Amino acid sequence: MLEILLSLFISAAAAQGSELPTPPCDTRSDFKGTTHARLGRLKGTASMVQPLRCSGAFVTFADRGDSSRGLVLTSGHCAGQGAVKMPGKAGTVISFPDIGEVLVRVADKRWLTLETGQSEEPRVCVQSEEIVFATLTDIDMMILQLAETYEQIESRTGLKPLVVSRDTSFQNGLDVRAPSSLFQVADQCQVEATVDKVKEDRWLWGPVIRLSRDCSLLPHGASGAPVVRLDTTEVIGVFGTSSDADGPPCDFNNPCEIGSDGTARPGNKEQGYAHFVHKLYTCLDPGRNIDLSVPGCLLRKPQR
Repeated sequence: MLEILLSLFISAAAAQGSELPTPPCDTRSDFKGTTHARLGRLKGTASMVQPLRCSGAFVTFADRGDSSRGLVLTSGHCAGQGAVKMPGKAGTVISFPDIGEVLVRVADKRWLTLETGQSEEPRVCVQSEEIVFATLTDIDMMILQLAETYEQIESRTGLKPLVVSRDTSFQNGLDVRAPSSLFQVADQCQVEATVDKVKEDRWLWGPVIRLSRDCSLLPHGASGAPVVRLDTTEVIGVFGTSSDADGPPCDFNNPCEIGSDGTARPGNKEQGYAHFVHKLYTCLDPGRNIDLSVPGCLLRKPQR
């Protein structure tokens, strides 16, 4: 259906003999018509500007069928829905899931930009149809389901999804990349350490991947960027937060690490943290769809 709509969108403009209307997502690229290395490094990443400016990744699970709906992995706080209300810019209010709140199969229509890695058309638009899963409890993560299948997206863009890793731990010093479609950067860094607990405002997460500073020099909007290991290109984590170091430890935008004795260690300025993604595999049904009722599912369930 989305392919048909996009085709009609283009045909109507051509019939009027005018320039194409503004696309529903940001398709501008400094790399169009080039062979810049960043085309490949950004390939498979995603971005959005509504309801929040966030990054993400076009992903699949091992053995998930090409006829299945496409998925985008990003941060839970990018949902734009939830019980927590915080002031935004220009008098706006931003919504986040509260402690214990889990969004499951919630209708969600937003336009996203996908990075194709193709010189002639580096960026294309796709639309979501629902939030499959989103939470800020234990982990800051969201899975969006797209209106198109993997086959449909590959047919019109040539793009295949990145594969989510099943690995549960990673050696310190592992070379990774945290590409942000929103900022058109693909910084390389290392896994610095695994941290038991990280706290920011009311939310407590863990375990969490601490990244070396090379991947943390990103402004707000990098949230949701995939952490991709260089040797396998699998997605091992999703970028969640970094410290502004401009407020009390553990405050909003100032995450802190919580030690085994309960003491809080403030994050260094621009220290970045990412969330593990392997628990998604514990919640897959036989069709490789997320189902929180699967026995042994380790993702947080909605409160009854």
